[in-house]
Amino acid sequence: MPAQVQVPPPSRPVSRRRPRPGAHIFSGNPRSITVAFLVFTITVCGATMLSWSISYSYNQLHGIALLVVSERLAQWWPLTVYGPWLVAGLSILRASVQNRTARRSWAVMLLASGTAVALCVGQTPGSVLAMVVVGIPPITALVCFRELVGQFSSRYGPRHAADGVHGTKQP
Repeated sequence: MPAQVQVPPPSRPVSRRRPRPGAHIFSGNPRSITVAFLVFTITVCGATMLSWSISYSYNQLHGIALLVVSERLAQWWPLTVYGPWLVAGLSILRASVQNRTARRSWAVMLLASGTAVALCVGQTPGSVLAMVVVGIPPITALVCFRELVGQFSSRYGPRHAADGVHGTKQP
């Protein structure tokens, strides 16, 4: 019998394409999975604390308004403080995603938070503990919001409006 020649199986051509950046971000890299999980956890915790802080302060401001106006008006009155706060927050998030600054929106956010603190602390019985209990939630809301914005910010600095006019780009 003649010797049989073994023919190797047909091989597939080797792909010479470079993988797209970010195409396989979670495939086999446990560090990226851990980082993604941490970012998600921080975001959820920050959003939870933010919503709790706003709802607590909202109830405080509602109680303050009840001292002066009717129940019907008092239920909406806290929006005069937290309405600009929320709109400024959305502007800051948009600016953060677009790598732009939001100085005016941060000023509105600080002013609204300061107003909420002043109104809540102004109606306390005068003990330091009572002032801390009602004054911290608006501050906590501001801090939590700042941390949430940090989750959406890029690692590069903000791109100012002047960069688009002069044609310069940051690296």
